[in-house]
Amino acid sequence: MRKLLIFFMILALALMGAGVVNASTSANKQAAIDAGLAYLAGDQQGNGSWINGYGGSEYAQADTGAALLAFTEQYYKPLGWDGKNYLPAVQNAVSYLLGQATTLSLSPANWWGFNGTGGSGVGLQWTNTNEETYGSGLVIAGLIGLVNNPSGGAPLVNPSTVITSSVTSNAAVLGLTYGQVIQKALDSWTWGQSPPSTGNRYGGWRYFTAQNDSDMSTTQWPLVNYLLAKGIPGVVIPGTGSQTAAGVNAFVTACQYPNAAYPSGWPVGSVDYQPGANILSLTHIGGLLLANAFTGGGAGNIANALAYLNAHWTDTANGTWYGNFGNPYAMFALYKGLESQYGTTGAGPITNLNPETTPIDPGATWNWWEDMCQWLCQNQNADGSWSGYQYWYGDLATAWDINILNATAFAPPSVPLPPSVLLLGSGLLGLLGWRRFKKS
Repeated sequence: MRKLLIFFMILALALMGAGVVNASTSANKQAAIDAGLAYLAGDQQGNGSWINGYGGSEYAQADTGAALLAFTEQYYKPLGWDGKNYLPAVQNAVSYLLGQATTLSLSPANWWGFNGTGGSGVGLQWTNTNEETYGSGLVIAGLIGLVNNPSGGAPLVNPSTVITSSVTSNAAVLGLTYGQVIQKALDSWTWGQSPPSTGNRYGGWRYFTAQNDSDMSTTQWPLVNYLLAKGIPGVVIPGTGSQTAAGVNAFVTACQYPNAAYPSGWPVGSVDYQPGANILSLTHIGGLLLANAFTGGGAGNIANALAYLNAHWTDTANGTWYGNFGNPYAMFALYKGLESQYGTTGAGPITNLNPETTPIDPGATWNWWEDMCQWLCQNQNADGSWSGYQYWYGDLATAWDINILNATAFAPPSVPLPPSVLLLGSGLLGLLGWRRFKKS
């Protein structure tokens, strides 16, 4: 009996040791996240924006939305900001973004009779770029992160909080709640979806609201916003049986080979930018997976898409739009799509992985997410940033890479809303009951 007891004590110690190893190696990811957030905090502009992505200040709204999501999503993790107080950076970013919102008339009603939730007739968008849907998509994602804690804990801001002049003087949002801002922004997507009259462009979105055109790169952003907004009390998104979902299914299916409109010999499962454009970027595979997560299935053929992705998983950035590793847009799009369908644990659908050269999480299954994390940990710059590639570099690439490392959930479950931690809008701009997360 004594020997048996000693055996179990040794076994318990061994398991505890294994846990310590796991925790210490998981710290590689946390260290990369901490360094990335510190870099972003140091690179924020005086007006609360970030401008170091493609186009400089022309894309400041998009860059700021991406950075805001990186800060908010990491705040909700067990280690939070790891003892740092980034609330001023978040507050300044929110004030900047809300100050940049513009109203959009949702009149007349769109092709199926929609002109805003409750017939409001007014939407919101962000328009300081030549491709405003990208800007709006990233801004809305950041604002959703502010009010929606996917872990079920307190959000930074309660969505019922009213926006006052202590935050912004912008009449487009003044007096609205944060939840109403998000609703009106989502309504703009729903209203502006391309109608059936656009032929094989039906069901998607492109660079501008109600452009009556679509591409797979842009179409992912309304889907991301819809998915992230699930579970926010009072916010309504189109359901799986809606006209919106039917349109998404139609457009995504039209973009994937095989299709009679495509030339023979195209790789089965590949997804085009637009039908006939012949731009087979891996970002579009991520969009197809997001479309299926949003619609409940039916957007193209997932099995064929994954087979194509598996064959090209280890491709590195090349040209403007192609490759995976080293291409921030492709990595982030694929991360969003795969996470929304399969989560980040377990074997997952990708088998053509890079070798596990750095054991980030011994004991965990080596899968597509661990593969991405390994690359990110190995390729971070000394200042905490990531270099990025082509259009996607600096602050924008760094924000996206942080969200990959912290396993941001793009299909969060519905959770009850607890009280907020930070009150932005009631005239008390600042901290109410902020607490540091304990290290675990």
